[in-house]
Amino acid sequence: MELTVNDYLTQLDKAKTQTDTTDAAQIQQAATLTKGLQFVIDQLDAGYLACYVWQVAMPSGDSLEVALETNLINIPMQEAMRLDPKLLEGADAKPVNLYLVATGTDLNASGLRIDELAAADELNGSTTALTEKMQAWVTKQLAQTNENRAAKAAE
Repeated sequence: MELTVNDYLTQLDKAKTQTDTTDAAQIQQAATLTKGLQFVIDQLDAGYLACYVWQVAMPSGDSLEVALETNLINIPMQEAMRLDPKLLEGADAKPVNLYLVATGTDLNASGLRIDELAAADELNGSTTALTEKMQAWVTKQLAQTNENRAAKAAE
């Protein structure tokens, strides 16, 4: 799927979103991540942009939000209005990609981490490799948040 910036911004209000509540142990399970991945793939196949959000209860402190979402570049969907001609050429079609987004206090200085998971056109076939990549990424973000919270508590 390829969209121009204007087409992407127009389709945002029709984007399909699903939210789930989980904990730090459950979010690392393949079944939990595959459910979100399959939701996003199904929406893309139906011609919709999508976002699957997990509200992750952490062992201590505020929850961490982990999302799998579609975008043209690595900017969270909620900040898509930043996709202006200064950032991308508005008339050129760009591939829609899947991004993993984590937001939360103590994650890092900005409270945000976003990384590309895959291009939308790479989503045909088995989701096993993508799920494994998601597991490693989520585990890293959870560990970073816990490490930062432990360091803060030790101060």
